[in-house]
Amino acid sequence: MANSTSFDPYQQSFTLQDANGNPFNVTIPDLDSFVQYNNQILINYGCQLGACIILIFVLLLLTKENKRTSPIFIVNTLALTFNIIGNVTACLYFTGPFTESYAYFAQDYSRVPRGHYATSITSTFMWFLLMVCVEISLCLQTRAVCVTLRKAYRYAIFAVSFLIASVSIAVRLALSIEVAKAVIALIPDSELAWMQSATTITTTITICWFCAVFITKLAFALHQRKKLGLEKFGPMQIIFIMGCQTLFIPGTRKILRSRVVKPMLIDSFSDLLHPAICHRCSRHGFKCPYFMLPIPTALIAMGFSFPR
Repeated sequence: MANSTSFDPYQQSFTLQDANGNPFNVTIPDLDSFVQYNNQILINYGCQLGACIILIFVLLLLTKENKRTSPIFIVNTLALTFNIIGNVTACLYFTGPFTESYAYFAQDYSRVPRGHYATSITSTFMWFLLMVCVEISLCLQTRAVCVTLRKAYRYAIFAVSFLIASVSIAVRLALSIEVAKAVIALIPDSELAWMQSATTITTTITICWFCAVFITKLAFALHQRKKLGLEKFGPMQIIFIMGCQTLFIPGTRKILRSRVVKPMLIDSFSDLLHPAICHRCSRHGFKCPYFMLPIPTALIAMGFSFPR
């Protein structure tokens, strides 16, 4: 009876052998963690893939015909397309030979076909192309929002926006290249942690900057309308509220993500608004699924005009 009470069946381990016949142990908790992580991250990718497909149909159906040739509409559509491809290739990674139990625990990827390496690298660069489209879209929107400002202010804001966007794109490109090298060489993702952190920081600064510009301009326009006696709740108020959410939710997510073991559960909602890097995903990409474009950008593509 004493032995039976001290035995914990949930902490058992079993022995496997690698290709050279060397034994190694795998515990039940480790196996459970591996399986649960894959299930959770696939739910994340699947939900955001579905959300992207819905939004691209909404964008195509609700955009006025004369707006479909506008640069903002084109880059938004491209961004959603790249996001869909990136999510699909990420799902292929988590259902492919890279995540087979033996390959994972033995760190033996000798039987992984070369095509799956290409799929992982494709996922990485889809996220980069998505980032480029998003930055272009936000810069175009900044230009449209600030068109009525004084020339000096307008040029200063656009110069800062262009600089921040360029730095963010450059850092993400560098990370994409290093991740592609790591995928080919099967380098542990811990060696890219500092680059992942740098990408997260620059992307966060980018989103906060653009959201601050949009919110400030909208708040000023709402104040002017209130002085004119136009206090009815309408599209401008809706965009202002959504802009505030887009600005503050990513910041809250960053705090929560740094305090949890599996950040993809938090990313599943907030990444609709903000990019995120998953600490265990650098083999196949370098992040959890990307964000959909901020609400004001999509509305501009559909034909809504910001107040001048």
